[in-house]
Amino acid sequence: MKVKAEIFDKLQYLYDITGFNDHQLHGVIQFENKVNATVMQKAVNLLVKTIPMLSKAYKNEAGNSYWEEMEPENWDNIFTIVFEKDDFDRFTFSKTDAEAGPQIKVCLMQADRDSVSIVMNHMVCDGAGFKQCVYLLSDIYSHLIKEPDYLPDYVIDGERGFKKITQSVNFFSRIAALLFESKDNNQNSDCEFPLIKSEDAVPFIATHEIDASLYRELRNISKNDKVTINDVILTAYFRALSGLLDMNGKPFNIPIMIDMRRYLADKGFQAVTNLSSTVAIRIAVVPGETFSQTLNKINTEMAAKKSGNLGLNTFLKLDLLFKFFPKRSDQLLKNSLNNPKICMTNLGIVDSKQLYFEKSPVSNAIVCGSIKYHPHFQMSASTFSDKMTFCVNLYGSQSDRETISKFFALIEEELIGYISTHAAERNDAKNTKTSE
Repeated sequence: MKVKAEIFDKLQYLYDITGFNDHQLHGVIQFENKVNATVMQKAVNLLVKTIPMLSKAYKNEAGNSYWEEMEPENWDNIFTIVFEKDDFDRFTFSKTDAEAGPQIKVCLMQADRDSVSIVMNHMVCDGAGFKQCVYLLSDIYSHLIKEPDYLPDYVIDGERGFKKITQSVNFFSRIAALLFESKDNNQNSDCEFPLIKSEDAVPFIATHEIDASLYRELRNISKNDKVTINDVILTAYFRALSGLLDMNGKPFNIPIMIDMRRYLADKGFQAVTNLSSTVAIRIAVVPGETFSQTLNKINTEMAAKKSGNLGLNTFLKLDLLFKFFPKRSDQLLKNSLNNPKICMTNLGIVDSKQLYFEKSPVSNAIVCGSIKYHPHFQMSASTFSDKMTFCVNLYGSQSDRETISKFFALIEEELIGYISTHAAERNDAKNTKTSE
């Protein structure tokens, strides 16, 4: 049976064609002990049967692309076991084959403490949907440990389009979003991260973990300042970039991802789908200004965006494009793509209660998006049990790795400075009160 390709399926496919990214999602789960390999393999196969979209193959036909059923005997590459870290990493940095399927593959690295790597085609779903799939995998695995003959009695195969988002907003709000919120588009940045174009570029995911104690302090301070953790991370990102790129007070854009499920009354897992949009934040970091001053700019910008129909502009424009130019929409979209050179995404919290594997506690979990092609650059963040991990996914060189490592250090330095400033202010207030 054929299933029509949705707009964001086609958009993600074009990202690879136009040299933006390889449209894959990545997740790595680290365990405190061993997992049952036989059960894990069975859980992966049941996951694909429970989410039929994962078993399909993509057929690219301009203006009429679709997904087609594939037979289970073609799932040979869906589950792999390795014993070496290099093999595990190569798997993590690899791609699914959209046109052959399946749209997910899993690798188990057996060691004293096992790890699982999951790669999924971003055409199928976004980061939030990826987490839903990983939670479901852990749930199936846990059921199988307790009941070897377990079979899920449900199927995740709902509507994958984004009409439910646009229809959740009234007519006048849609018009306002189209007319006055044009900057919500995935617009190009006006600066580039210092990457080196190399013939020897290879895919890698550079990571940097923020210690749990530091994260908790950031969370507490941000709550006290009435800002979000995302505001704080974006502020550190802007400040580190401004210094690294020698912006000297010049304003620049950073597009960030928005989960459009915010508009849905029912946010339950009914379908694997892409429901992410973008909003461009534009500020200048003036030389000498404090972290809190930059943070106030970010918070003000975000508040202004949130007061409108955040992220809706992109959905509405794409809807109109495919509605009025169905046969030419793919080519028109390809010609109009203006992929950002620098962007950021926060994939949020990986819920330790939902990511539960029976008898195999999870010590850490990281989720991140596609691997970017030069000259595009994105930092992502995800958090598990108060451990926040920054990731930069890139087809790059060893020199790029070293530059990214230094950049991570700049980000953490900004965050520590934010905490230190608050600590100094508390001490000043305490000393003032004592002297009185």
